[in-house]
Amino acid sequence: MTSLQVTDSVVRHVHIVGIGGKGMSAIGAALLDMGKTVSGSDLERSPQAERLGRRGARINIGHCADYIADADIVIHSSAIPPENPEFAAARAAGVPIGTRAEAVAALFNDRRGIAVAGTHGKTTTSALTATVLHGAGLAPSFLIGADVPSLGGVNGKMDTGAWMVLEADEFDDAFLSYRPRVAVLTHLEPDHLDYFGSVARMVAAFETFVDQLPGDATLVARRDVALLRGVAERHSSEVIWFGPGGDWRIEHYQPGIPGPTLDISGPRGPLVVRLPMPGRHNALNALAALAAASLAGVNSTEAARSIEAYQGAERRLQFRANVQGIRILEDYAHHPTAVRASLQAVRELNPRRVIAIFQPLLQSRTQELFDDFLSAFQDADEVLLADIYSPPGREEPIGICSADLAEALIHPTAEALASFEAIADRVLTETAEGDLILVMGPESITPLADRLVARVSKGLDR
Repeated sequence: MTSLQVTDSVVRHVHIVGIGGKGMSAIGAALLDMGKTVSGSDLERSPQAERLGRRGARINIGHCADYIADADIVIHSSAIPPENPEFAAARAAGVPIGTRAEAVAALFNDRRGIAVAGTHGKTTTSALTATVLHGAGLAPSFLIGADVPSLGGVNGKMDTGAWMVLEADEFDDAFLSYRPRVAVLTHLEPDHLDYFGSVARMVAAFETFVDQLPGDATLVARRDVALLRGVAERHSSEVIWFGPGGDWRIEHYQPGIPGPTLDISGPRGPLVVRLPMPGRHNALNALAALAAASLAGVNSTEAARSIEAYQGAERRLQFRANVQGIRILEDYAHHPTAVRASLQAVRELNPRRVIAIFQPLLQSRTQELFDDFLSAFQDADEVLLADIYSPPGREEPIGICSADLAEALIHPTAEALASFEAIADRVLTETAEGDLILVMGPESITPLADRLVARVSKGLDR
């Protein structure tokens, strides 16, 4: 930890190690908005880093001690190993080194902050909340884990308004560094056990998050999740509940295309919202956003209009193509609950068939959630699994593979294939008009979605 902060006036040049990631690139964008000089490094190019480069940031591919020259502070993601040469150079030169969470806290904690935490729905709820505040003319700042078209197609911005919306990740206990005016808890169930080690330790982290909220903070929490309700009830001040039995609740859900019509009951009376994306999980995300935005003073009717104009978020049931009657969507779902919710959501779009393509994230995670995955794909007509993705250095191999999961799934067609090309070949030789292809998993599977879009668009293998 460093006492020097990225927001200090004496800090003119910030160097970001791991700048290509969603979280770190959002910080880079915010710092550029503040007039800081930004440089950064990463092992691979990314669209987010290239966008920062077009704005004037100096982007380096690979890691080298020379890259920190003239930096006043170096910040890094938790994925960067301590032996990184840029760390060594910073220590030798006496340049302060800070974590991502410390940098975010410096940007966030002095503002009227809305922090969105929870196992599922953080990105969409954060994006919806920021979109509503933006639509109300509040010029919010935001740091979100995906590019958001309705917010200028970026994932981070420091704007002129008093409010700031933050996607507050629990991994690495990052969210314990933040002091929001409004805290949103979307869901809570076992996740990130490779970091927490146990469900009890994970729940304890959320309890600490609630316990250390400022005394005047308001907590918005989902009422129908027992584990979450127990955590939220610890809050010493106001709690606003959403979901079944809550202060904000859905009285009627009418599926439609592109999304459902919601009859909502709220503290200020009934409200009708036409959601621009499918899924009951997204309806709950919208409820949370409405509740949070109301605490920033946004009128519910005005908030509903902004939600109806929302254009989605990157890799959150993102429409990638609709060619020859074949729809391709991409989604970040990598937890059994998220997989199940996304498949149920696309069923509302009335496809002829749903082809689910899934890449598990981490061998350890696949093993921990193995039994929960078994029934997660029942709303798919066909299931194809790619190899498990394990980021370099994240875990030691434990001898589990996608074929093990495919064999155990409660689904008659589940199969693991050896390569993205093999999956694309299989899908595109069998797909017909009216089918919907849903590509799910971490960002490592995006090249497969790209390949499917390109081949369908060219009419190959039809």
